[in-house]
Amino acid sequence: MTERKLTPEQIDNLFELCEFHNVHYYDVQIELVDHLASAIEVLWETNPKLSFEEAAFQVGEQFGVEPFSHSSYNSILPSIIGLHFIEESGFEAIKVAKEKELHRKYHRLQWQYIGEFYRLPKIMLTIAISLLLFAVMKMSSNLGLLGLISLGIYSISLLIYLVFFFKKESQLELTTGKSFLQIDYLNSIRSSLFTIGFLPFNLINIANIVLREFKFPQTSIYFLELLIAFLLTLFVYLMIAMCSYIPRRIKDDFTREFPQFVKS
Repeated sequence: MTERKLTPEQIDNLFELCEFHNVHYYDVQIELVDHLASAIEVLWETNPKLSFEEAAFQVGEQFGVEPFSHSSYNSILPSIIGLHFIEESGFEAIKVAKEKELHRKYHRLQWQYIGEFYRLPKIMLTIAISLLLFAVMKMSSNLGLLGLISLGIYSISLLIYLVFFFKKESQLELTTGKSFLQIDYLNSIRSSLFTIGFLPFNLINIANIVLREFKFPQTSIYFLELLIAFLLTLFVYLMIAMCSYIPRRIKDDFTREFPQFVKS
């Protein structure tokens, strides 16, 4: 006997169910619809004569929905009367779980992209630039001034990025009004630039205060300054990745997965 599968129309009904339950992100809807469709098709393996509505109702019962009553907290579908879903259910909890799952996925991908970006040539350059910056710090012997210079360089670089590169690197125009968690994640990376950009300035100020208030052996001072030089260089590479490489990779992944929603 041929396995019974959901039709495109029935899958559309499951998407409508997700929208009814305020699942706004389309990529989260896909996860939920896949979950529901799999459960329905497994049920059809043992009882292929069930209608779609009956199968959907029984899937709901499997997750704690009692027929013709209010939904239980742990349900994945709301209760139904006849062929209509009513009331609110534990669907919200499932939605939140799927959103967290996708957040973790996108977060892992971000670190994967950083690993792809920061490979051997950049590691060697990091060491070389760190030593050069360390030499500059030893010659200036004024960490406070160095902090102000780093803040000025960051502010000017950020302004240039926002004016000339921001739209090209970070924005993705869609053909529909659908929302995607992946796009929101891209926007959160972009927004984080405005907060983490002041970390080098704060790091240098803290180091300046520590060196001024406490007496350290010269070897410890050298080590601390070398560490600051290394962290500053590493931070610059991280900012380049977050401004350019990661957004471009996310846009490429999104365009490959959802080409029908991307403006050409």
